[in-house]
Amino acid sequence: MREQVEEMLYLGSKICTSDGNSDREIKQRIALAKIAFSKKHKLLTSKKIRLDIKKRLIKTYVWSVATYGCETWVINDTEKKKLEAFEMWCWRRMERIRWIERITNEEVLRTVGEKRTLVDVIRERRWKMVGHAVRHPEELHNIILEGMIEGKKTAGRPRNSYIGQIKCDAKVKTFKELKEKASNRLEWRIGVVNQPG
Repeated sequence: MREQVEEMLYLGSKICTSDGNSDREIKQRIALAKIAFSKKHKLLTSKKIRLDIKKRLIKTYVWSVATYGCETWVINDTEKKKLEAFEMWCWRRMERIRWIERITNEEVLRTVGEKRTLVDVIRERRWKMVGHAVRHPEELHNIILEGMIEGKKTAGRPRNSYIGQIKCDAKVKTFKELKEKASNRLEWRIGVVNQPG
């Protein structure tokens, strides 16, 4: 019998909580990413560096801190808004656009030549990890995916689950259908491109 724990840290990332919620981990990762941005503030906001280079630096240096361990996150609407707000925070800071200037997010995105992509990056990484896990049933991460949690379901509407969001991305109704779809590696890789935004 496997022991059920309240939360678990793995390589510095909180990958499991008893309530299946990722909000504390997402807040922590965003805070760490903002610290990383602040440490390289002069470089990332410099007018002497080309825009495309600054964007690549942010995606490499700052977003990698924010998305560390994101493959295990359960992202609800609240968390999605936080991640999108962080993404806009990066672009506004990079371009030195203050909130009091009343420039809309759409205008900022046009200025930097970007679309909202951070949540899509997270979804793609989760998609790849789950595809790998499901195709290797003997490995620990697949045992975790298929594991059963002891106890009774609480009253009320069920919270969005990790497997639930993967099934939604894959457009299937059951975990069995998900496994069948993931067993075809080529079809699964194509599915990354065709996921809902």
